[in-house]
Amino acid sequence: MISHIFSKTKPVNFLLLSFLLAVYILSFEGFIGIGLQDNQGIGAYFMKNLGFFLKALGILVPVLFLIDFILKRNKLVLTHSYTLFFFVVFCGFFSTIFMNTAVLLAHFFVLLGLRRLLSLKTKQRSRKKVFEACLWFLVASYFYDWTLLYFLLLPTVIFIYDKNNPRYWSLILWAILVYAALLWGFVIRSNPESFFKTHYLFNYQPQGFSAKISPLIMVFYGSGALVLLWNYSRKASAKVASLGRKNSLAILTLTGFLGGLLYLFSPFDDYSALLFGFFPMAFLWSNTTELLPKIWQKELLLWGFLSAPLWGLIAYLVQN
Repeated sequence: MISHIFSKTKPVNFLLLSFLLAVYILSFEGFIGIGLQDNQGIGAYFMKNLGFFLKALGILVPVLFLIDFILKRNKLVLTHSYTLFFFVVFCGFFSTIFMNTAVLLAHFFVLLGLRRLLSLKTKQRSRKKVFEACLWFLVASYFYDWTLLYFLLLPTVIFIYDKNNPRYWSLILWAILVYAALLWGFVIRSNPESFFKTHYLFNYQPQGFSAKISPLIMVFYGSGALVLLWNYSRKASAKVASLGRKNSLAILTLTGFLGGLLYLFSPFDDYSALLFGFFPMAFLWSNTTELLPKIWQKELLLWGFLSAPLWGLIAYLVQN
């Protein structure tokens, strides 16, 4: 049973999820993303597909290990790997994320920064953690400028864990200065004009906001909001509630909200920027799965999600 397989974090789970990712990427390549051009040979087409496959898989598989590390190190889940399962399924359903390498890389560095912020609850080397989180968010902004919105996480996290320490604000400034110096020394100095033609433009299309809020997006975030309310109500009614988990849930909720903003502000016409909301949403759905009392309920939920990308692909093929 699928709920039993992912109820524990085992090496075989990573193999299964990596295989599922590979299937999603190959399906996207074969049916949606990469077509054979009229003047393109079979060899060139194969190499293009192989490069696309290895690039997407090479970035997303380390993301799975990073998410698992964040969850286990901060004790956000018990022993299950439902969060990883939902994350991979979201990747399969919104498969256009595989095309945007810049977003994939930016998302990886955002997770590195989020890892440092969530670990602030231990209060050990807290100043170093804040500095590193800022630096990782800045590195992410090199690939996708709107990830600077994640700096809005910092006041919230500082208020939750150590609001009486003003030194954190100077660390944020130091991180910005260090990043600017590194960027100037290794990237900008040789050709500053071309750099600022392609970076930190903060392009967005206000008239495209309504087009981005499709029924599919409304279902994605609407169901997430309902699950969030249910999670909060269950944890509020629990006899013993972990303050650390409540704080982490609040931080991840804000992270998911910022991920939604990044999607709305993105200049892309596809769902690629939606990737930033996958981890918080996967965490919410994994909490829901964990709280379900009956095995058949977990099976129904997990199989329903697993089949969703397949039905989405069939619908696409029928329409095109």
